[in-house]
Amino acid sequence: MQETIIKYLNELSADSKKRLTDYFKEEVEEFSLLISKIINPLENYNNKNPAAEKDDPELIAYGLMIKGANTLMASFELSLNGYFWEPPNLLRNALEGFASAWDIMHNPKRLESWKDYKSFKSTVSITNAKEINPVIGPFYGLLSNFYMHTSQLNASPSFVLVEDKPELQFFGLIRNGKENIRQSEIYLCLIITFMCLQMTELCFYQYSIEHETIEKIPGKLSAKTKVTVRHQRFVDKAMELFQDMIDNPSNIF
Repeated sequence: MQETIIKYLNELSADSKKRLTDYFKEEVEEFSLLISKIINPLENYNNKNPAAEKDDPELIAYGLMIKGANTLMASFELSLNGYFWEPPNLLRNALEGFASAWDIMHNPKRLESWKDYKSFKSTVSITNAKEINPVIGPFYGLLSNFYMHTSQLNASPSFVLVEDKPELQFFGLIRNGKENIRQSEIYLCLIITFMCLQMTELCFYQYSIEHETIEKIPGKLSAKTKVTVRHQRFVDKAMELFQDMIDNPSNIF
């Protein structure tokens, strides 16, 4: 077994990831755009505010979101590496962090709760974030109940069908011709990253040259969310897969 693991780490893993990256070429391009649009305004904020106070809500949000961007990237890389159970757990963590960042910046009581150290509950931010996008809560519930919290639904290891026979998937190896079995994980990454970009742009819109997911309300210091034509088909596909997961949870696994 040790030699098999070494071979996987040195050879098979890279080949499997290359095949999935090629198969999901358009999705890889979409994710790279979304994550870059998260990072750019955060970097602009950091460059323009080198002496921000530690309790400044913008600085707190910056820290949570820049950390979350790395978590989103890790989840997407794990998905491209063929892993099944692990990416959604990271997505849940990232979504919670971005929601907390948005909540701290927009609700003074939540900022005080954060500064108190003991009373801040990040799940409350998920509830509050329905103001931004009503599907944030349901997706968080999916990530929690179907992936994070151990139950009969997720007690099985990952399997892949080989000539209609289920075989155990070791590590992240995806067999040649089976790349599409990670479609749900890839699209979970896209829709969660899209939500996180919405929250980033709502918090740091003044540091963005152009906005992907929000539009300013004329005459007001506020903005509303939007879905552009470019992102719509990815959002629609993710929502279709999400609905199927809710309607047929046993099909996920």
